Amino acid sequence: MKNTYFESSDIKKITYTGLMTALVLLATLVIKVPVPFTNGYIHLGDSMIFIAAILLGWKYGAFAAGVGSALADVIGGYAHWAIPTLIIKALMGAIVGICVSEKFRKKMYIYLSIVFAGGFAIFNVILRNILSSKISLETNALNNNLLDELELDSVEELISLTNRVETQLLIITILIPLIILGLSLLVAKLNNIKFKPAYTFGFVIAGTFMVFGYYIASYIMTGNYIVPIFSLPWNMVQFIMGLIIANLIVAGLNKSKLSIPLK
Repeated sequence: MKNTYFESSDIKKITYTGLMTALVLLATLVIKVPVPFTNGYIHLGDSMIFIAAILLGWKYGAFAAGVGSALADVIGGYAHWAIPTLIIKALMGAIVGICVSEKFRKKMYIYLSIVFAGGFAIFNVILRNILSSKISLETNALNNNLLDELELDSVEELISLTNRVETQLLIITILIPLIILGLSLLVAKLNNIKFKPAYTFGFVIAGTFMVFGYYIASYIMTGNYIVPIFSLPWNMVQFIMGLIIANLIVAGLNKSKLSIPLK
């Protein structure tokens, strides 16, 4: 009887994992917005990655996140991103799953969030300094290379784009953490459910890792450490959208009295 229970439990977990893998795949493929400069795209798949990790735990959540996202890249015509995506998205799922786990040390996710947020702020400041120090109105080899890579017509356009991205990075550094926390509290209040910081902080840590991970992957793939900077605001948009949708879905699941994680 005991063996039958565990076999049944394993079968259900595998079934749920298959379903969540498919949902990650579909959410990534249905709405795709190409991102300039990187030959990549943004999508809604992160929301299902967050949900998969919460429902399935870190191991199965990592599988659903990594495999579903990588398959979406292959099917959607972005096969060159499949391997980086498999690694980055699987680790995102694992991070969220660990943060929301009951075994995870209480309040540890808060400290990790502070470390990640602080590290990401420093990362953004460094990138802003790179843009401001490396790009100028002078005609040089770097500017010419960037004009080709970014498909711009003049140095003035490059400077204008650089200024916009610098401003966006500053906004991301200062306002995004507050916006994320505010939205999470608002969703909890509107749905009359208890605010669970582990979910939000888990999303923040995973999203921060994703943005950093894709910057490194872009640098490795293109051999250029400046061009990937211009895609960071887009990746943040994707992360924020995924977080909002995931919070809304989690609120609905909590109101439905569904057992989380799934048994």
